[in-house]
Amino acid sequence: MEILLRLQPVGYVETDYSDKEVSEAWPHGVEGRIVIYPRFSEGIIGLDGFSHIIVVAWLHKIPEETRMTIKVKFKRLIRLGLSIEDVPEVGVFCSDSPHRPNPIALSILRLKRIDGNVLHVSGLDLYNGTPVLDLRAYTPSYSIEGYVLPGWYTELLEKLRKMRVDWDKL
Repeated sequence: MEILLRLQPVGYVETDYSDKEVSEAWPHGVEGRIVIYPRFSEGIIGLDGFSHIIVVAWLHKIPEETRMTIKVKFKRLIRLGLSIEDVPEVGVFCSDSPHRPNPIALSILRLKRIDGNVLHVSGLDLYNGTPVLDLRAYTPSYSIEGYVLPGWYTELLEKLRKMRVDWDKL
């Protein structure tokens, strides 16, 4: 069954960094702002005081032709120093690739302060102008204990550790 969805952004991203600078700032991200449209501004009442927020965004700069990408390689791991041969091709749904059937981003950002309808954030990995579909406070209920990773992924992490890349601090 196919369903056609119509989504309405609640705001957008503002940052003084270029797209290239945002991309190259991974894994730490950049500083920026989430501007909430006035008609949704009451939705952020009570958000002040939370240290982090979860932002759902539409990756509007992903070309239509790459939205049917189903198999990918973890390019971020290659940027950290692994060879392209070391990184297996996997299904897009077990990756954080932006090239996917529905280019939706999920970002956890540090909330630094709120000025009216503007959320000042750090750790931003979204481009200037990116439509924000939703956001919510990060609460302990989102923490997962006892998670398990597949063998192929833990092998990649071990290779990074041997290269002295501290994945836990990324």
